[in-house]
Amino acid sequence: VKDTKFDGKKGYNKFGRKLQALDLALQEFGEVLLLDWDCFILKPFDKNFYNSLKEKPIQIPLYIQHKDTKNAVLEMLVKDQSPSLLRELEDLEVGMNKYGWEWEEGVIAPNFGFVYCRDKSFGKKLVDIALEHDLNSVVDEFATLIYVDCTLEEYIEKYVPRVVKGRSDQMIIYDTRIHKLSRKFSKWLDTKVNITNYFEHV
Repeated sequence: VKDTKFDGKKGYNKFGRKLQALDLALQEFGEVLLLDWDCFILKPFDKNFYNSLKEKPIQIPLYIQHKDTKNAVLEMLVKDQSPSLLRELEDLEVGMNKYGWEWEEGVIAPNFGFVYCRDKSFGKKLVDIALEHDLNSVVDEFATLIYVDCTLEEYIEKYVPRVVKGRSDQMIIYDTRIHKLSRKFSKWLDTKVNITNYFEHV
């Protein structure tokens, strides 16, 4: 993205560039599968995969953070993190608790590491929302939460894909608050959606 509106001058908003990239791709191709660098293909795409994409025009999986986001993340990292990371985690915590869905000791949000979309207006709408609300941190995910404006159950029905989880079960194996909560949420989500993992988001 050459002419970015998300240059970091007003805070940590660089994830907004993903929204611009999504918008450009949708204008060019009309149908897009956007994947983060840490979203890996597990199996070949078959009829079930392509049929599942036909079910919903916008599909983004869910993940959970702890309400005490900053400290819960720091528990998993080495000590003495940089001041910039600490500020970023503070922004993440504020945004998650403001925009996300409360679930037990956590907050749920869309994971923009996997996005399937064939709604050509979606990217531009998210860019506009992010700029209007002056979003920081995971700008893409907070903008999506504002856009959908619905309950968690409604989101699951309308937007959750059947081909990937927002956080891989294989990666939530440690005895930390986030991983314990993620395992519990993943099991709960399994009761709502029959997911066949074609991707692993690590």
